[in-house]
Amino acid sequence: MPPSRDDVLAIISEEARIDPAKLEPSATLASLGIASLDVVSVLFAVEDRFGVEVPVEALGSAETLDQFVDVILSRIAAA
Repeated sequence: MPPSRDDVLAIISEEARIDPAKLEPSATLASLGIASLDVVSVLFAVEDRFGVEVPVEALGSAETLDQFVDVILSRIAAA
């Protein structure tokens, strides 16, 4: 079974130490306090958990949480 949006959000919450209730899809990564180090930590956790590498470059211009999750899920689906 492929990972769900909630699975990815749980990783983001854990790695970036953000209350899951604050993870609104339209929120920007900056407004959530998700720094570049947090992004890298999330991507490593995704790789460990799902066995799929998501390079930082793949995020392109993802600014919102929803865009960030979409990129991760699309990479997992393509693997």
